Amino acid sequence: MQHFLNLTVTFFLTLFVIACSVNPVSGNQDFVLFSEEREIEIGRTFNAQILNQERIYPDQELQNYVQKVGESLSNISHRSNLVYRFTILDSPDVNAFALPGGYIFIYRGLLSYLSTEDELAAVLGHELGHVTARHGVTQASKAQVLDLLSYVVGSKVGSSAGNVATLAGGAFLAGYGRDLELQADSLGSNYMSKVGYSSQGMMQILTVLKEQELYSKEVSKRRGTDTQTYHGVFSSHPTNDERLKEIIGFSKSSFDINSQKKTRGYLDKIDGMIYGDSEAAGVRRRNSFYHGELDFSLTSPKQWEIINSPSSLVFSSPQGKASMSLTVIDKNRKEPPLQYLRRVSPGKILEEEVLNLSDLEGHTAVLNYDSNLHRVAIIFKDKQIFRFYGSALKQEDIETYDKHFLNIINSFSRLKESEKALIKPLKIKIYEVGRSDTYSSLAKDSPIPFDPEEKLRLLNGDYPDQELKVGRFIKLVE
Repeated sequence: MQHFLNLTVTFFLTLFVIACSVNPVSGNQDFVLFSEEREIEIGRTFNAQILNQERIYPDQELQNYVQKVGESLSNISHRSNLVYRFTILDSPDVNAFALPGGYIFIYRGLLSYLSTEDELAAVLGHELGHVTARHGVTQASKAQVLDLLSYVVGSKVGSSAGNVATLAGGAFLAGYGRDLELQADSLGSNYMSKVGYSSQGMMQILTVLKEQELYSKEVSKRRGTDTQTYHGVFSSHPTNDERLKEIIGFSKSSFDINSQKKTRGYLDKIDGMIYGDSEAAGVRRRNSFYHGELDFSLTSPKQWEIINSPSSLVFSSPQGKASMSLTVIDKNRKEPPLQYLRRVSPGKILEEEVLNLSDLEGHTAVLNYDSNLHRVAIIFKDKQIFRFYGSALKQEDIETYDKHFLNIINSFSRLKESEKALIKPLKIKIYEVGRSDTYSSLAKDSPIPFDPEEKLRLLNGDYPDQELKVGRFIKLVE
């Protein structure tokens, strides 16, 4: 055993010496297992995986604009020798991230909450800082060493090794902790100032993200879920962090007197950009849902939230006390809905009932599974099966919510001619505030699903309670 430990220590000491390289930003020695060539190769591989899973936002003019802003920063960065790709992903998520080797992504969801080009430059500069300082491969190197250690030790005790690729992927896409996030902000701010952007943009984007975090906490409390934020950035450096302000050279006097002009320039670029759901994912409007490709619509009970995820559609009651999910799969057998329901249900089927849905076949029932009751339903449409599953947080509430479950199920129908215009996604519209406008009045006419007033405030940096000023250009949704 002692001989084995000596060999292990020697192995990792040798590895440490070999792996030390000069950081292009600090000039200090870093522990990095990857050459620049390997770093680029890793980035290229993960980039292909991202693009296989995510859709690029199909607006070439906006893509070119983001690329131009990003290149203005990368051209004067510490690693200007790399070719950088700045890509908008067609997702409503409020996020951005960087892969090693110069692949930087920003979601259109985040773009919709920015109001100036300075803010866009701040996001891109921050992510660029992660690449130039080699944060991703530094994290991945540490993760890989831990995995190698588990393999070396595990080989002796008979356990299997972990997955290096999984560890590396997590290192590239996760946050980096306070010090590295601060360094990325510092680098981004430095690059911004060199090309004429204001440090106000860096502070403002942190305010935007902080507002998102506050709202996300309210939503999570309502849904009974965990809060997720962009890079977990506020556990690393909050907006009142004096060290952060010092690092990025922030001062109130740095506010640009031409901010309204610069704001309108950015707003013009995103005027007409998709907001929220894409057409391919189906579109939520107020308390209804419309899907063009699958040709159906649904309505939720009042005060229930519709959550549109890649794998399912979820109807959630206030405080998350009850929910109903809808999933869609291909129909592969020729059989009646009730037969299918009995065949796939994990428990006992009770209170069977045929659904009256015009030309569609369907059946609903109460499912007794593991001593709990659930509302289930099956609808056959064309060559697909629509599966509903409803449950209550407390079993004693199931009867109270069952009528709502049945209302959701019975609202299912093919798209009516009058609804076919509603399958198009919501879009950002730039609007000049009038004398009688308030967030409350604007929200009344907004098609935004759930919390329209709060979401309009978030879009314009006025969450939770700031008011509008006449003549200001803001973002609405239509």
